[in-house]
Amino acid sequence: MIFCAPLFNHKSAHEPNLWRASAGRAACGALSEAWKRFDLGGAGLQRANLELAARLKRRARAWALLVVAPFGLHRAYLDDVKGAWLWRIATVAALAATLWDLRVAAGAGVVLVAAVAYDAWWIDGRVTALNKRIRREIFLAGEAPPPGYSGRVIPPPGPRVASFAEQERLLREAARRGAPPAPGPAPGKPQPR
Repeated sequence: MIFCAPLFNHKSAHEPNLWRASAGRAACGALSEAWKRFDLGGAGLQRANLELAARLKRRARAWALLVVAPFGLHRAYLDDVKGAWLWRIATVAALAATLWDLRVAAGAGVVLVAAVAYDAWWIDGRVTALNKRIRREIFLAGEAPPPGYSGRVIPPPGPRVASFAEQERLLREAARRGAPPAPGPAPGKPQPR
């Protein structure tokens, strides 16, 4: 039987310290895995993070499956069903070639080794593309906007207030012409809005 310490350290019987997990409980791994089992339905960020943790593809797992490349498991893991079946068919063809002629089998072996090298390079880009698609599906999967919604309504621009430099220029020009200043509020009075 594995003994795990209590879930939280306690300062006293009346003041639990809920911010620090106890070292014994975290060492058991129960604390880090327990949150994945909660059913936090709805459309919140916690649900999105739980779904991301479950659906995102991992490079290490794909490379580990590349060890058994003849079965095409790395391609199946990365949602490439056609590529997985091509690997299986190529493996059967290479095995059949060993029964027919060893030179053909050696050629098929070279082709399979080259395919493994290509797939080792292919995995990184495929994981990136899949994870980007998964994130987009999860984060953009929400409720549709109400019917007739056309986005945020931006009011049309009103008359622009002249900048301080423009106002000074207009006053200098009016003073040169000897014309009275343009009608407007008297100096020191606020402008109406």
